[in-house]
Amino acid sequence: MSRYLCNGRYRFELDDQTSGSALAQRLRVFLAPYFAEVDDDGQTTVDLRVRLHDSAAFNPEWMSLCVTPDIIRETYAPGFTLRVLRGHDPETGLDYAWDAETRVGYRIDRARHTVDFHGDENAFIHLIELVRYYGLLVEQAKGSVIMHASAVVAPDGGIVAIGGAKGAGKTTTMLDLVLSDEYLYFSGDKLLLDSVDGRIRARGWPDYPHVGVGTLRTHPELAKRLDLAAVADDLSIAHTEKRLCKPEAMRAALKASPEGCGWLETVILPNVAARGKLRVHAMGRDAILEQIHSPTLFEWPHRFVTSTWHGLLDAGSLTDSVPPQIVRGLLGVQWQSRVGVARELISA
Repeated sequence: MSRYLCNGRYRFELDDQTSGSALAQRLRVFLAPYFAEVDDDGQTTVDLRVRLHDSAAFNPEWMSLCVTPDIIRETYAPGFTLRVLRGHDPETGLDYAWDAETRVGYRIDRARHTVDFHGDENAFIHLIELVRYYGLLVEQAKGSVIMHASAVVAPDGGIVAIGGAKGAGKTTTMLDLVLSDEYLYFSGDKLLLDSVDGRIRARGWPDYPHVGVGTLRTHPELAKRLDLAAVADDLSIAHTEKRLCKPEAMRAALKASPEGCGWLETVILPNVAARGKLRVHAMGRDAILEQIHSPTLFEWPHRFVTSTWHGLLDAGSLTDSVPPQIVRGLLGVQWQSRVGVARELISA
């Protein structure tokens, strides 16, 4: 059975041909509320077709083609480093990849933007990384930019982005705002921005949140809700280390927005490493432009192996540049520099 899921720009077809529906259902839960099921009108272009099959249905002949080792994602997070053997069939023009450890197979038809994905329940990380990282590349190709930011919903309904380089204090600032009971959790690590009628639309993005151990120690009740209290209590773990938590656990632990889309209202750039009383300053045009064109505020999926390894989209013409209409829109929202912390914290 095919379902069509869309976040307002990136649209993909999910065709479940497995003997059970657990993997497809888990994916839909993971993508909510940022993706919604939409009708197939027969006219809208589908950016990706994913056909789910049982792992056992991956043909041994296809497996024998896979001889070239490759790493399609490498990270320190356990279970998220993905290694495969890759191959190509010159007769059909199809590409293949096989992960022998998790028994996940890919049969890739680049011309049709179709992936026959073979995997069982333990294939979930492979599946979400395929859908997510290719989706980011599609977004970039369509003119969106990906801000490296957490985000909350302000009391008036506007989206507040909390951006900056790793360690700036995005998660700390986001949690302080949400736990004040005045803001709602919106997005954990990435924010998709595009221009609609001259305004900046902000859409959240599904991810596995990384929470600093110091932040968990600052918020012990949150650590309990995330089932990470033992980590917070273990003093052998450095404050600066981070831990993954399940996205559904994060949304359940915080007051979260049921919406996945809104209008950008404010950009906050924190620096919690600077101790002392919190200082908030409105930023001027020159400082804003400097941040927009800095190498740390936005991410560029055409540089990510995880977004490009399968060759489903030619990323050769994409560049590290914010489209002019988005620059204009960003100059029309509030920007704040927040130096220090609202109260004494242990770590970002």
